[in-house]
Amino acid sequence: MNKMLLTLLFRSIIDRRFSLGLIVVALAAAVALYVSVQNIQRMTRAGFENSVANVDVVVAARSSDIQILLNAVFGIGQSTRLMSAESVADVADFAETAWHVPVSLGDSHKGFRVIGTTAGMFRHVLENGNADVRFDKTLDAVIGIDVALALGYRRGDDLVLQHGVGDYGAAHDDLPFRIHHILQRSGTPFDRAIFIPLAASEAIHRGWRGAQRLVELKPAQVERKLADPHADAHHHDEDEHHGEHHDDAHDEDEHAHGPSGIDAVFVGLTSKRSVVRVQRKINEYDEEALMAVIPGVTLASIWQVIGFADRGFMVINLLIIGLVLLSMVAMTALSADNRRREMAILRALGASPRLLVGLMIGEAVLLSLAAALVGMAMAAGLSATAHEVLASRYGLMAESDFFLTDAWLAFYLVPAAILANLLPAMRLYRNSVNDGIMVKR
Repeated sequence: MNKMLLTLLFRSIIDRRFSLGLIVVALAAAVALYVSVQNIQRMTRAGFENSVANVDVVVAARSSDIQILLNAVFGIGQSTRLMSAESVADVADFAETAWHVPVSLGDSHKGFRVIGTTAGMFRHVLENGNADVRFDKTLDAVIGIDVALALGYRRGDDLVLQHGVGDYGAAHDDLPFRIHHILQRSGTPFDRAIFIPLAASEAIHRGWRGAQRLVELKPAQVERKLADPHADAHHHDEDEHHGEHHDDAHDEDEHAHGPSGIDAVFVGLTSKRSVVRVQRKINEYDEEALMAVIPGVTLASIWQVIGFADRGFMVINLLIIGLVLLSMVAMTALSADNRRREMAILRALGASPRLLVGLMIGEAVLLSLAAALVGMAMAAGLSATAHEVLASRYGLMAESDFFLTDAWLAFYLVPAAILANLLPAMRLYRNSVNDGIMVKR
């Protein structure tokens, strides 16, 4: 572009700044929507995959693998059947098992699910600064960071659990829990959970039949100081192999004092290469119908289902961008009548066809570049907001590599805008040749 063309271009844009500004805003909004959906999709998928990144196998009573994972990890749905304590012990005794964490589900507190578990949950499943957390007493509760923020709880506060999930269950108000610890953010759905000792899961249900309490208990009847999780480690010393690998096989004496039914068990293996062998061994377990779920495989299946909706959103976003470009062409064509005298005068002053067409194309380039940059800035803000919402409301966190992966998508808008404006530019040029100085309306 020469100096004359740039001068004419900028003055023309300034003269029509309001209408062109509307085009830029519309295009920027379309770009922001498209890029944000792409970025949120990637963050959501990464958050799903990171939810149980440390777990090799999830074991539960035989059911659908998706149902097992959604219930045990994301708190969606419920267990069809429970595992027996004996089956949990047998899984813990597998030669390939390095650690296991049983979980008992079913209760809630003000919309947040309650998980009965052991200290192994904090050491192995969550980690991220929570490894030293443990339960001291039966009626101790450990809450996720999102529970504390949502309900305003602090250490030492009391809370009463509710029997079942939902607002209709009876309260376990005879056995209130005291908040022993607030977990650091783990970036998993467990940030929205309340953890109690596995022994407490059975203790609070003593005297219950179905959903009704028949006998009221006092805290003194169930409260006790929990054993040191390493105090009975000698049990496995009798077997040298198990002594090496089952460092928390008897955390908090769960076999002796835990509930008779377990919803699921998170299992870590001594070697990830043995995951298929362990899965087959559990699926062929004779004593009880069990199922071993490999989280990564099942999460991929879940994402395939979700992916159809994501692809639908992407198509809709592309259609939105196409419609905005069409609007840009329509506005350019409509404004051509107002610029016919301008072009005719430029032709009379000796402007070449190349300059006139370049004026239109240059305008399209500047508008699309401005729209792309503004759209990327808007998308960055939307993605940052979505990141916070995914983390605080759904327990999903992922690093956002926004500009590295999505920036190039927006700049496809530039050649698209050039192609969209070629026809109006050629039409305007032909009219300027035919009009002369006196433009006929």
